[in-house]
Amino acid sequence: MVLPVRAAQAAFSRLGRTEELRGFVLAVGSLFIALICAVAGLEIGALVFLLVSVCGELVFERRASSASVLLDQASLGAPMRFALRAVIGLVAGSRIDSIGAWRVFTAVVILYALALCGRALHREYRRVGPLKPMETRNIPGGPSIQDAPPRRVGELVVTQLLVLAPALLGAPWFVVGLLGIISIAVLAVVTALDARASWAMRQAKRATGFTGPLRQVQEFLDEYQPEVIVHLSGPATASYQINTWLESLEALDRRVFIVLRDHQLARKMSSTSIPMLELRDPGELLMLDFSSARIALYPSNTGNNIHLLRLPTVMSAFIGHGDSDKSASNNPFSRAYDELWVAGEAGADRYRRSRLGVHEEQYRFVGRPQVHGISRGPLLGEVPVPTVLYAPTWEGVNLGQEYSSVSAVGVTIIKKLLAADPPVRVVFKAHPFTGQRDAKYRAVMVHIAGLLDGAAASTGIDHRVVKDGSINEWFNHASALITDVSSVVSDFLASEKPYAVFNHTSSDDATFRAEYPSTGAGITIGRDGRGISDFINVVTLQAPDLRAPARAELATYLLGPQEQRTLESFRAAINAFIERSESDRADYRGTSYAIEPSDVEAEAL
Repeated sequence: MVLPVRAAQAAFSRLGRTEELRGFVLAVGSLFIALICAVAGLEIGALVFLLVSVCGELVFERRASSASVLLDQASLGAPMRFALRAVIGLVAGSRIDSIGAWRVFTAVVILYALALCGRALHREYRRVGPLKPMETRNIPGGPSIQDAPPRRVGELVVTQLLVLAPALLGAPWFVVGLLGIISIAVLAVVTALDARASWAMRQAKRATGFTGPLRQVQEFLDEYQPEVIVHLSGPATASYQINTWLESLEALDRRVFIVLRDHQLARKMSSTSIPMLELRDPGELLMLDFSSARIALYPSNTGNNIHLLRLPTVMSAFIGHGDSDKSASNNPFSRAYDELWVAGEAGADRYRRSRLGVHEEQYRFVGRPQVHGISRGPLLGEVPVPTVLYAPTWEGVNLGQEYSSVSAVGVTIIKKLLAADPPVRVVFKAHPFTGQRDAKYRAVMVHIAGLLDGAAASTGIDHRVVKDGSINEWFNHASALITDVSSVVSDFLASEKPYAVFNHTSSDDATFRAEYPSTGAGITIGRDGRGISDFINVVTLQAPDLRAPARAELATYLLGPQEQRTLESFRAAINAFIERSESDRADYRGTSYAIEPSDVEAEAL
């Protein structure tokens, strides 16, 4: 049974994060309750909820949210919400002092609404105009350009209260007019100051191609002289693709600079000491001078990669974000890079089998530094209640890449694990992309969460759903793993503990294991649930673990030998690649390939 709290979280997730609902209810929910009260003739209730709605903007508009964007798109932004409050106030406002106060209040409301419209127009200009958003981390001065002018929520709430409250509470016309004029003046002044700042940045960009904040970034690059650039695009859920490399990058003795191309991705990047630039505009990125950089690392194949691949001074390496047998691990676009960094021989074999024309000299075997902290324990039998980690992948970008077990057999897996005797503890950690393409995956995850919540409450075993944090932490808590074809298999094999993999194909298990070598030392789970009971028997010591030797051999094939699964090995690979760049690209040194402002638009296209 799905718990009500879980169901509510799933339903409201379409409006944004659950913690944003409080502001939505206060600002918008109270507004509609005030409307109902006004229509029903409940004047006091209408006025109270009206003022609550205004104060609710402090919570709702404190920062941009999914719900705020949806309301703007539905023409129910701040100006329209204020207009509705004014109309409700007039309907319920029998306390208005006189006809003079009523007229002054109406005039003030119209002028204030026009000021709000001017502010909204300025925000729209910032959204679609030539000023492009930019964020930075660990760059002196914190240069940035927001995608909108300052929200000024405090000023908006105070001025709205000064416009609405005096008239609705029975103040005389001159008090209504005076406070209204003050409110309009305050709103006009802060809007003018924000517009002036936008205009100054626009003029600087028109004159030199650089806004002030972008110029600060270039000055930092000139002083910092980065040697290694890491480039990534993607949504917030792709943050694991950069987060998985941060520890390894911080361990380098080279100057590293991270370039992220999407705001939500930058927001979700974990804390790091490495300088980071979030820059969405390709034209502005093309203008930056990266002539000091020797190599660029790419954790994912995205179209934006071309904006750095164009630099002849910088050698490129596709480092990926995990070792797996998925088709993405042998993408034809990989031929664009100077080197393909693979953990073990399995990574190169995937490209060789694809017959995509990748040359042998493109491979660099770097091991898998991310697994250096994965332990061999707890071993089977070491803890009274073993932990089984169920970590399925997502549904993929299309049906051809749908490796996930969530929809097909996820509930069956959870039910059989919860029914195990002796008992096991279940930890469920889905891929962050799960449900992005197919809504039924979100519904199944809610069902699974309900099953685990109910079992935890009835048995006292700490079954749980995990959404954040590194999966490696849970590898070290787990005695065994159930997963799908993905990089989770390869990384977990560093522990050499038992695992099971879902057979998403229509082929028999032997053919499946041959097609996906990473599954070869594990138990195969079918769409009919076969294999789950065999796996549980191994985990609970009801059957012998016969695959341990095969897991050790497969771990070397996938991840490289033990000595290559270290930060030191990764550091050596970076240094060797930089040395190659110094030699192979020597003819291009001393020349800046930054694009002049007049050529940026044509080059970006």
